[in-house]
Amino acid sequence: MHISTLPPSLCLAPLRGVTGLVFRRTFTHHFGGFDCAVSPFLTTVAGTRIKATHLAEIAPARNRDLPLVPQILGKSAPQLRTLLLAIRDLGYTRTDLNAGCPWPVIVRKGRGAGLLRDADALRSMLDTGCEIMPGGFSIKVRLGIDSPDLLQARLELLNAYPLHEVTIHARTAHQRYEGEVNLPAFAQALAACRHPVRYNGDIRTAADFACLQAAFPSAAGWMVGRGAVCDPFLPARIRGDSRPPSAERLRAFLDDYLDQSAAELCGPSPLLGRLKELWSYLHLRFTDGATLWRQIRTCRRTDDYRRVLDAWWSGAPTLADIPNGVAHLLPHR
Repeated sequence: MHISTLPPSLCLAPLRGVTGLVFRRTFTHHFGGFDCAVSPFLTTVAGTRIKATHLAEIAPARNRDLPLVPQILGKSAPQLRTLLLAIRDLGYTRTDLNAGCPWPVIVRKGRGAGLLRDADALRSMLDTGCEIMPGGFSIKVRLGIDSPDLLQARLELLNAYPLHEVTIHARTAHQRYEGEVNLPAFAQALAACRHPVRYNGDIRTAADFACLQAAFPSAAGWMVGRGAVCDPFLPARIRGDSRPPSAERLRAFLDDYLDQSAAELCGPSPLLGRLKELWSYLHLRFTDGATLWRQIRTCRRTDDYRRVLDAWWSGAPTLADIPNGVAHLLPHR
């Protein structure tokens, strides 16, 4: 078990379709609270050259608001090498290997959480990652595929490498994001891992964070994804920000997010798709947010979306409390 001597850090989780460049920039400006972010995954590709468009999302000049760790999804060590060299050429000294994505189509192909099944492929990826990014290569994992035993079996392999950190989502891939996190299995992995460990899974409230921090004082950091998208005030509140959440601050963020996304994307369909991905989580922060979400889902034009928001805000919307995600699983302290 690694005992951290540094203050725990708070990292924005990669959430494909949501926590991209524009989200990170606008979130940091309007809410803050995160120390860093892990990018939605970049896939490894065949060939010996990486197109600039493949790396546009992580271009350093566009990511100055929040320190970024590029994440990679793949299972081919030669392809990983090519992509890591291109990322290193951009000036990055940190990268993260995605061995935790739970989506079945990815797992079946031996990528994401499926990489945990193949010890030889995982070893080759770790060899390459630690060679190209010495001291800066990390990995994000699940507890397993169908049962929480697989990670425990792979920790001997992970412990043999000089990893920067290991992020553990405390569920199996089969669970995806449903059901309760398995805190006993996480505790077991935390004790057995010789690297700094970052916890991920169902941090939805400041109470969740406080209970987890008390239960796992040796954890080196914390990763929050859906919890921060549902409640953008959460990271700063974890940091001790006592300002009450307000619908006005949310609207300012939403307007900024819309304008910057419109400048980034071509055409109304991609723009509305991005907005709807955000609202599939954010509506939970509003009293009767399900009604608002139904209205947003039917929007076909940006003007329709603006009208829906204007009408909703004219009714002085109120914010709903987000229920705890894990606090009920831990003893009160």
